[in-house]
Amino acid sequence: MGEDATRASQGRAWAAFCDRLEKVGERILAAAPEDPFDQAEGLRYLGRLTRSFLRTGLEHGQPNPVSLIGETPKIGLDNPDYVYGQARLDPLAEYRLRGRIGDAELIGFGSYSGGLGTAQGLVRDGYLESGQLERDEEGRFEIAVHRRPRPGNWLPMGEGTNALQVRVTLLERAHQQVPPLELLRLGEVPAPSPLDPARFARALDRTGSMIEGVVGQFLGWTASFEAHKHEIRPIDPSLLAVAQGDPNTSYHYGYWELGPDEAFVIELDPPDCEYWNLQIGNHWLESLDFMHHQTHVNHRTAVRNEDGSVTIVVAPRDPGRPNWLDTVGHARGALALRWVGASEIPVPRTRVALISALSP
Repeated sequence: MGEDATRASQGRAWAAFCDRLEKVGERILAAAPEDPFDQAEGLRYLGRLTRSFLRTGLEHGQPNPVSLIGETPKIGLDNPDYVYGQARLDPLAEYRLRGRIGDAELIGFGSYSGGLGTAQGLVRDGYLESGQLERDEEGRFEIAVHRRPRPGNWLPMGEGTNALQVRVTLLERAHQQVPPLELLRLGEVPAPSPLDPARFARALDRTGSMIEGVVGQFLGWTASFEAHKHEIRPIDPSLLAVAQGDPNTSYHYGYWELGPDEAFVIELDPPDCEYWNLQIGNHWLESLDFMHHQTHVNHRTAVRNEDGSVTIVVAPRDPGRPNWLDTVGHARGALALRWVGASEIPVPRTRVALISALSP
């Protein structure tokens, strides 16, 4: 029996994984505001990451397609307008992705190597948007996912591609259906092999490393945003270098902290663009409960002023103004502003005001 198998059978691999989680938890608490609410959310964040990464790293540890649209962790200010999908890929295999546009405003398909929280970072190998696709009259399409060019719709893979990520944009999510998407591996599909103790030990090691890396990466993001509280700035390019998502999106981020009678007022002059939205999240860069509270607006849902500008109010209670974003019990948190296909990138104007001073 090899060393990795012995570590698994004797429980040392699991003990090392648990020790690593404990240290990550200590790091989270050290970075947390002096507020029991934020501290508890930080540990819940760690629990959510652990659940998600154990599922993908152990249960779906072999690179065969799994459900493309499914549960994904709240991470890096996940967008309430996006329904995310992902699948592990084998860079030596070929895949076919089938679907239909349906209610989606946009769908983005990306192939990636590396990963969040790794030394390499998340590196984009190929990207397609739904507007680039050849499709039939009913909006159906097929995409070849392969290292070498294919006729028609082709999503390139690299030599180290290990993941497919999908972003489905639904502007009024409560009233829209997620379009059907199906990923097929072509050729002979190997059956999942029985559990191998050595592979299990190594998977635990990788999972612990990813959790540690992701937490460290996004703690750095929060610190960067918090350093310029109540401002909304373009993201530091060095942060995106290891988190290469949608190449067509421009990102601004910010941080807010409010008393019970205060509001964070944001004024925008949206340019011509395919899509924009602004959302708030918690200190740990998790989206808030957008299914039960209004925590974001986009180019369709935002109410404009007479001059075409948009005024957004972040506040702990309803200020009687349009475009109110509910902090849902949070005294502080981060925010993200996204622009897709914008003709120019405007600079948001911001201020903190008393809620009572805001006229309806």
